[in-house]
Amino acid sequence: MNIQFEKASARHMNAIFSWLAAPYVQAFWDNTQAHKDDILNFIGGRTQPSSYADGQYVYWIASDHGHPFALLMTIQEMPEDHINDIKLMHLSKTGHSYGIEYMIGDEAYFGKGYGAKTLSEFLVFFRRAFDPKADTFLIDPASDNPRAKHVYMKAGFEHVADFIMSGDVSGAGKPHHLLIKKFAADVKI
Repeated sequence: MNIQFEKASARHMNAIFSWLAAPYVQAFWDNTQAHKDDILNFIGGRTQPSSYADGQYVYWIASDHGHPFALLMTIQEMPEDHINDIKLMHLSKTGHSYGIEYMIGDEAYFGKGYGAKTLSEFLVFFRRAFDPKADTFLIDPASDNPRAKHVYMKAGFEHVADFIMSGDVSGAGKPHHLLIKKFAADVKI
């Protein structure tokens, strides 16, 4: 395994949209048109406002030896963003909390140990290259997706609560797990 991460770009569009069309992705991933439009908007440089999470998501591609196989989304979670109460209780006091959405899109990478390893390596990459102060990561798989919960816990996330997803997303109204991974705050004296 030689996993690299980069922001999604135009050269990843075909892979991303083929993954979104796959039944195994559609079962658990937000496949709304607003989400697809937001991906295109991000890839195009965010030149237009987005109705999907106010255009705050950053889209990342994980590649193995240059072959894209996974999509990750990050969003900075702030108390004023009206996230639900259960998440508010677990945000970092430093203001450097991030929500993550994650999927392996390429079926050839299922069941080979890439899931937890990719997520763990992504957090190291993210803290090194994007926000060194990031100390809290939240991920919220649907309760009917035990495979995802298992992978996230294997990557060091801790199950802290269950909740009903709210908002205007494809999983709204369904039970979800809230899992969190915390890092020691990077304090300089």
